[in-house]
Amino acid sequence: MTSQPSASTNPPSPPQPWQLFSLRQRWKMLAVLFLVSTVSNVDRQIMTVAIEPIKAEFNATDTQMGLLTGVAFALFYATLGLPIARWADRGNRKLIITISITFWSLMTAICGAAQNFVQMFFARLAVGGGEAGALPTSQSLIADYFPPQERGKAIGIFAMAGVAGYAAALIGGAQIASLFGWRAMFVIFGLSSLLVAIIASRCLLEPRHMLPRARTQAAGEQLRPSITALARKPSFLWQITGGGFYGIVSYGALIFVVSHLVRSFGLSLSHAGAVYGSISAVTAIVGAVAGGYLTDRLGRRTPAAVPLLTGLLMIAALPAYLVALLTHDFNVFVIAALIGGCLIFGAGPSLFAGVHIVCGSPRRATAIALLYFVMNSIGLSGGPVLTGVLSDGFGAQLGTAMGLRIAMLIAFAALLPGGICFLLAGRTMRADAES
Repeated sequence: MTSQPSASTNPPSPPQPWQLFSLRQRWKMLAVLFLVSTVSNVDRQIMTVAIEPIKAEFNATDTQMGLLTGVAFALFYATLGLPIARWADRGNRKLIITISITFWSLMTAICGAAQNFVQMFFARLAVGGGEAGALPTSQSLIADYFPPQERGKAIGIFAMAGVAGYAAALIGGAQIASLFGWRAMFVIFGLSSLLVAIIASRCLLEPRHMLPRARTQAAGEQLRPSITALARKPSFLWQITGGGFYGIVSYGALIFVVSHLVRSFGLSLSHAGAVYGSISAVTAIVGAVAGGYLTDRLGRRTPAAVPLLTGLLMIAALPAYLVALLTHDFNVFVIAALIGGCLIFGAGPSLFAGVHIVCGSPRRATAIALLYFVMNSIGLSGGPVLTGVLSDGFGAQLGTAMGLRIAMLIAFAALLPGGICFLLAGRTMRADAES
């Protein structure tokens, strides 16, 4: 008589993190992370609104303003991102996010007290250091909250927060700065962000505290094996290289759009902020939702389709932005900026989803932190400074409006090599994919 195998012979496998949560819990926590990303981008981008008044008060150049909007923020953001990500791959991500929000919010408020360029520079360093713990950690949580086949949609919605924050900074910041001054803008936005820290601490859940201990202990790797594993994947290397070019545009050229509207079209600061903030809000919704949908749909067929989508959208956005910058017709600018924005922000979900496909669960936050490191060290550090230096150089000969226009045209050209990098990544995605 043959005995049947007992249930203990094949013990049930431990649950995946996303199986711990109901659909309602997933979307509730995604909404909280959306708020986290929104206030992160608000506190990051309000410097965009303040470029012209700070430049006038501190008697600064476009190069110096590029340093404030880029290097001052990105220096600590990039360098602290990796060690915090290592913590996030092993520790309590809810705690990391709560501490990060509290710190950068207070530092944003302190920016409003800066009396000169040097004080503002160091205050922005501190803001960047605080924000280093937010986005990679949030994306790591999203990958645990949602199954792989739904991550593109979730990341797309999360990506909308970037431009929601940008729009809030432009529209709300421009109005506050116009009514009460740029200093009040920093204080109001900084202190109000503390409310999100309270919400995050109460509403987010850490899956590691809900999983079996053995699985939790296996969740992280040492730093060197993680980086070695990622560096052996050509698709990962191509994607983070492409992310650097993406950052030059999204963190560099787009920073100066409000100034371009003021200088080239004669709009007031509040009007320019409202116009471009509205454009950003529309493109964020359309681009991120459509990009997330396409990422999930195409990704089910083949992993290679995800970076291909990113690359094609980036390349397609270039001619739209060229038209927007070359035209002297305000209506043409609006239409072209809407098209370009939908394409460039549509590339966001597939950009991050592509990294999640190949990084592997033990090193999610580390992989995203490396992507942000490249995007910020090249894009946020170099993009605004490059644009500012070129603007000052051309502006000395051609006037400030034309100088800035030419500088932005050069910066937007980064979309082409960036798009090609993602097309090349598609060649090895299937071999590099890891759950």
